[in-house]
Amino acid sequence: MTATPGRHGSSAISRAATSGFIWLFVQSFAARGAGFLSQLVLARLLLPADWGTIALAQTVTQIANSLVSFGVDDVLLQRQKTIGSWLAPAFWISFSLGMIGMLAMFAVAPLAAHWYHSADLVGLICMIAVATPLRTLATVPSVVIRSEMDFRFLAVYNTFEIVALQTLTIIFAWMNFGAYSFALPFPLLGFVKAIYFWRRSPPTIFRRFRRVQVHYILGSSSIVFASRTLVEILNQGDYIVLGLIASKNVVGLYFFAFRFSVQPVRMLAGNFNNVLFPALTTLRSEPLKQAQAALKASRLLAYLVMPFCFLQAAMAAPGLHLLFGERWMKAVPYVQILSIGLPFDAMSWISGALLSARREFWRAFYFAAIATPLFFGVALLGGKLGGALGVALAVALYYFIYPPVTSLLVFCRLGVGLSTVMEMYLMPSLLAGAAMLGGYLVSLLPYLREYDLIRVMLIGCVGLPFYWGLLVLFRPDIHAQLRDRMLNLFGRFARRREASA
Repeated sequence: MTATPGRHGSSAISRAATSGFIWLFVQSFAARGAGFLSQLVLARLLLPADWGTIALAQTVTQIANSLVSFGVDDVLLQRQKTIGSWLAPAFWISFSLGMIGMLAMFAVAPLAAHWYHSADLVGLICMIAVATPLRTLATVPSVVIRSEMDFRFLAVYNTFEIVALQTLTIIFAWMNFGAYSFALPFPLLGFVKAIYFWRRSPPTIFRRFRRVQVHYILGSSSIVFASRTLVEILNQGDYIVLGLIASKNVVGLYFFAFRFSVQPVRMLAGNFNNVLFPALTTLRSEPLKQAQAALKASRLLAYLVMPFCFLQAAMAAPGLHLLFGERWMKAVPYVQILSIGLPFDAMSWISGALLSARREFWRAFYFAAIATPLFFGVALLGGKLGGALGVALAVALYYFIYPPVTSLLVFCRLGVGLSTVMEMYLMPSLLAGAAMLGGYLVSLLPYLREYDLIRVMLIGCVGLPFYWGLLVLFRPDIHAQLRDRMLNLFGRFARRREASA
């Protein structure tokens, strides 16, 4: 049954959102574990040049896939009361765009190979392109599931897909497929996802629909489409710049470091965003509650994501040396820099979801239109002055400044105080920085600094409890909220386990 404001009070929505976050958090925890382990295995099986090749291929495929999504899902979620009558036109628009996207990638592949001086890109891009229309088959069923807030289904499938993706990539790498190891799983899993989602929520695709519906979806989606395209171009901007100024080995080192550094942000911010967007949409008639819910989520996210990212930065040198010896040590500065800069982007995911829930698509587009040339300008300047390391510093500086500014503008416009928004960034970063720096300094004590494993253990065992203690001292309200949510998480799973016994 589709979730609508009429069927759910605010307390029911809160319960659904909390349950959804718990399911998706567990899924992300499993996914992060699988991703971390697979990255360790792939770092041994593949060379930095292989990582660099797939990174360059994704500058084409990721941008093309953002064009394909077009924003149909966001527009469809806005029609929750009458979503059934909009499924057919949304499906055909989405699938048609998938086919166009695949053909466009086929055409662009030779140009990208020439641009980056890498003939291997043609096959890689074409392989990933085949998966594009397959994935669009699941777009409409996925929206229906999200509108019903069935996050358990999404969490279970997403966990399966991530584990399967990592497993297949490792198998192909072990079979010496090189960079193709990253591309071959996509068509297989696209086909599996289409079947699985259609079994759960098959849309009525042959229902007659009106031309005005097509015009509405395309018209409403166009600004979302433009925003997503700009954001995806921005996301690939550092790889594009590096592809022009650095070797594939250097691009591979940076790509490895970025994938490693961004995992806490994607895990936590992605989950908050996926759960909050449908919940915020149902609160559209209550703008004050909507803004307060987004602010509360942003604050909790900040106090969660900062310590994990800063811990990652502190552990980078001893951790990578422990696992790989000297092979990936050149990636350490990139990991440290990016792990400190990227968490400042996390809260802007929530403010972006708030804008979409309020149908302020034009405002989101303005932010993206400013961000994209700014990001490229900063990255190009960094690359010119400092090569790959300069690009990493420029990227971190961008995330340290621009996303917080956008969140500030969004929340202050809705009546939230400037100091409240600034505290959301400053306090968690100061507490996390102090805690993890303390753990790092302890690990440098004489007779300890020579042992990587001991250093890694000390950084974690000192830094995390120190951070928890600082929360109790300086932000007891946040500590109480995090503690209650953890107890709620464990309590729910204990009750489910008892019920199934």
